[in-house]
Amino acid sequence: MLPLENVKILSFGTGAVVPDAGKILGELGADVIKIESKDNLDFMRTIGPDINNIGQFNEANRSKRSFGVNLKTEKGLELVSQLIKIADILLENFRGGVMKSLGLDYENVRKLNPQIIYVSSQGFGGGGPYSDYQAYGPMLSAASGLLSIWAQPDDPYPVGSNSPLPDHMASKYAVVAALAALDYRRRTGRGQFIDMAQTEVAASLVGEYYLDYTFNKRITKPMGNRSPYAAPHGCYACKGADEWCAIAVFTDEEWQSFCNAIGNPAWTKDPKFADLLGRLKNTDELDKKVGEWTATLDAHVVMETLQAAGIAAGEVQRAPDTLADPQLKWDGAIVELDHPVSGKRLYPGVPFRMSATPPLKSTPAPLLGEHTEEICCDLLKMSDEEIKRLLDEGIIDNPESAKGAGGGMFG
Repeated sequence: MLPLENVKILSFGTGAVVPDAGKILGELGADVIKIESKDNLDFMRTIGPDINNIGQFNEANRSKRSFGVNLKTEKGLELVSQLIKIADILLENFRGGVMKSLGLDYENVRKLNPQIIYVSSQGFGGGGPYSDYQAYGPMLSAASGLLSIWAQPDDPYPVGSNSPLPDHMASKYAVVAALAALDYRRRTGRGQFIDMAQTEVAASLVGEYYLDYTFNKRITKPMGNRSPYAAPHGCYACKGADEWCAIAVFTDEEWQSFCNAIGNPAWTKDPKFADLLGRLKNTDELDKKVGEWTATLDAHVVMETLQAAGIAAGEVQRAPDTLADPQLKWDGAIVELDHPVSGKRLYPGVPFRMSATPPLKSTPAPLLGEHTEEICCDLLKMSDEEIKRLLDEGIIDNPESAKGAGGGMFG
């Protein structure tokens, strides 16, 4: 039996946070139903020519079913209300005020289902002066202070990354909160409301820098790949075009192992490198010397040489390298799923194993409305005639009626 078997989840998700959280819960065995509309698409469905063939959407929305419904109609809201009555968890990350405008805020939802666990995640949370602000991952990196240190020391501005790190971290926090609330309900019989500000999640990643300012009145500056606790510590160019290896040496014992591994050249015996404090004071020179050594070797050779000596080192891999990585292959980290529109594609698998449960699996992301009729029949106990009538009236959608859909997010 899977851990969350028989748990029903309604996902009012858009973008990354709630869709990714729903994916994880679905992989754990929950029946995750994605509530969506052809007239107000999850914006991740809009970043390509075909709403059912978009890589980012299909990655974040695996392991769930799609229920296509028009929430701007009274009947559509009635259908969703029926699903709420039998759900265990509701997830939503629409812009502040959207769920309330639909009459689906927590106060109204718990009237339908007092035991519901309602997870709400906006960029800046559900209250305060910024609660209705539009928010995306890179913007949350800025608001939290994370972006201010995400650069090399000589970069003219905070470089950051186009990877929405706060989004992906927030989805995991949402899963933890939902599971904790599920356990609380098991013990007490009571549901609850969970408010999670994504910018607060981002802020939790840089807490040590808040403490540094609190205690030392010091504003942390970008350090690039360097560390105040290790040297050498960086990403070093290796033999070949744009080939690199990351290396981290923390203790004096590791330093001696590093020196032995590279053949103890004369410069390693310089007293200024003898202890960590000296290496930190002379990082520029140290990095130059280390870089001269790595430049003569393939990145993989650098990694293997140092790892054999107990030094943390890893070659910088690109997607083709990662897919071919022998350790990831051994782990089964990459899985192939056959999507009805996209075809066979590779995706990250479930990144852990549980000894007492069957293997956790992903299923392909749904087409818009792919499971609408199935859900109407099995969960809402509707007749074929009623389902057809609602399809004809545009109250619900299946993949055929959703063809040619466009539009944007709710709100």
